[in-house]
Amino acid sequence: MKRGLAAWLAAQAVSASAQQAPPSLDLSAPPPSAPGITEEVIRKAVRETIAEDPRPEPAANQQAGVLRAETATLQSRMTSAFNDAKVPDCLHEDALKLQPARIGPVGVVGPLSLPWIVAAMVRGKCN
Repeated sequence: MKRGLAAWLAAQAVSASAQQAPPSLDLSAPPPSAPGITEEVIRKAVRETIAEDPRPEPAANQQAGVLRAETATLQSRMTSAFNDAKVPDCLHEDALKLQPARIGPVGVVGPLSLPWIVAAMVRGKCN
């Protein structure tokens, strides 16, 4: 019963589409344009839109390429920040920069600081 109903609906759809004539497509004819819209009207509308635009023209950067004192200060600050953030080498004088060798308030220097260098190496405080 369902198959018969489906076949009947399909036949009705095919017969209805066959009765309607497809529109003729003439590709050689230019597309119809709306009356009153011409090139001159479009140009005028574009000119009016540009004239109404409240945004000013971008000004040329007057200080392009000028080196100011602030730039030098910024560069020195960035250089010092980079040097402070860098992980020190374990075999150079700044090996204990991130882990100072101290026993209470007393700083340990020279060959006595070797255990702190080994601890810094194990903890990853120096390379």
